[in-house]
Amino acid sequence: MENELTRPPSSWPSERDSHSESRRPRRWSLFRVARNLFFAAVVLYMAATAFRLYARKYYIFMPSYARWMLTPTPSAGATPTHVFFFVTDHFEPDYDVDRVRRWADRYRALAARHRDSDGRPPQHGWFYPGEQGDPAIFSVLHDMTTAGLGEVELHYHHHYDTLETLRPQLADAIEDFQQYGFLKTKDGQTHFAFIHGNSDLDNSNGPDNCGVSTELRLLRELGSFADFTFPSIYLDSQPPFVNNIYAAKDDDQPKSYSRPLPLSALRDGSADLMIFQGPLLFTPSWKVSHLFLDLEDGDIHPTVQPSAARVDSWIRANVHVAERPDWVFIKVFAHGISSAADEDAIIGSNFDAALSHLEHEYNDGRRYVLHYITARQAYNLARAAADGKRGDPRQYFDSPIPPYAADGVTPYLPALTRSN
Repeated sequence: MENELTRPPSSWPSERDSHSESRRPRRWSLFRVARNLFFAAVVLYMAATAFRLYARKYYIFMPSYARWMLTPTPSAGATPTHVFFFVTDHFEPDYDVDRVRRWADRYRALAARHRDSDGRPPQHGWFYPGEQGDPAIFSVLHDMTTAGLGEVELHYHHHYDTLETLRPQLADAIEDFQQYGFLKTKDGQTHFAFIHGNSDLDNSNGPDNCGVSTELRLLRELGSFADFTFPSIYLDSQPPFVNNIYAAKDDDQPKSYSRPLPLSALRDGSADLMIFQGPLLFTPSWKVSHLFLDLEDGDIHPTVQPSAARVDSWIRANVHVAERPDWVFIKVFAHGISSAADEDAIIGSNFDAALSHLEHEYNDGRRYVLHYITARQAYNLARAAADGKRGDPRQYFDSPIPPYAADGVTPYLPALTRSN
């Protein structure tokens, strides 16, 4: 007979309820652990990213990069996009003429395998250090330029200088170059593009590698028309802008180029130099050490080999002058003879394959037209774009800065047309 002592209370949990309740806390506990781990990972990633931004000085350009990311890509309209590709090589052979001769032979072989829309081979920019003048090396480079394979420009390293000490150094270097037809145009005028040694243009990283805070003005007075030093990630000299071509006017302070002017200021002389930047953008990566983001800066380097994916990134950087969104510039740089590995990076199989990708994907004549150009021609085209010039861009290759005295007549260019 059942009584209150033997009858189970109605509130007692059944065996099924007991098992259900024992499982529920465990399930919620696992969820909380996973959630907490996720939030911890997010916090750690954000902290690591903040440290990376600070340690590598990305904060210098991040505001501009954010604006660039949020700015819609302008449409090129119905006309094809003209892609202008050029190499700015910090060419520092350290007086080794035999190595330069071997390098030149390899480059000739590379150039023979590639052509742009006009049948023109890749154009190399030898930014040669003015403090390493060598007649035998200049003779090799002269042969390369007269063969229509590129142009020689000025690269210069200096330390703890003043305006008074730097001027004669640069003047002497320019005179040495001009004996071989470099830095002197066919009309006899002195003109040159410039890359500063150790990226310390206008004393922007301090006197260790410069010392002259009115360097832009001095360069202009000596005949320079543009600087091609940047980007310079990890350094104070990096401009606070990305993927941009602009004009700069000197003042008495370091890093005068951090105050941009429109390119039209070059026309009336109210600016000193054009600042011609290369691509700078973050790209997805599987590298945990890079926090799954690589920073693409156009550096052709042994540890960051050229590739099809990098070519596509250079296109996405979309460096152009606002008045001509259909003219896209790709400026890459290298230290192409500083070591055997650097040499392979710029004239080896990977760069060979990258050029093939560029020619295959960005030279169909309908969506893209590829042009291999020099730094001088890039300056001329940027000026033409800022002036809103129309028609075939090849008609602006050699104006306002004409070819150098050492330049050969490139046999690959057909007669100009007036079509877009």
